[in-house]
Amino acid sequence: MSGVFVFIAFLWFVLAIAVGFHAKGHNRSGLLWFAVVFITGIFGVVFYLLAITSGSSNDSAEHIPDSGPTARNFEQRVRNQEALFLAVEEHLRNHGVVTKTGLQNTIYPEHPVGYESESDWWDEFLRPELEKRDDFERMDGIENGWKLASDD
Repeated sequence: MSGVFVFIAFLWFVLAIAVGFHAKGHNRSGLLWFAVVFITGIFGVVFYLLAITSGSSNDSAEHIPDSGPTARNFEQRVRNQEALFLAVEEHLRNHGVVTKTGLQNTIYPEHPVGYESESDWWDEFLRPELEKRDDFERMDGIENGWKLASDD
């Protein structure tokens, strides 16, 4: 009987460690979640699962990390994106109008902002961002043509 008790205690401990590591890997307090699961057992695991799936966690797309490598990567990505839009704006000031292909040929090679292909860069990032921003607008009569909103 004591062997069963030792086995259950061991599994309980391993489960608490696993939850602690999972929490730490997802920007939560690993030590806190280890303690919660170690003290409450399966109830702590259920509570943890509810906490990570509630939508109010730090893993949401809206979370901006405060420090560490994730923050540095985030800050670098933001700087790269800002540089990209400054390059697009400068290109438009110099040329007046630019097309998707023109942006892919002139801006993408210097500012891929993490995208592997020109088409993904355009479809998944640049076009949706241009559409959201007030300082850029589509050109009438030119397929995938863009200009600065202040240019009329």
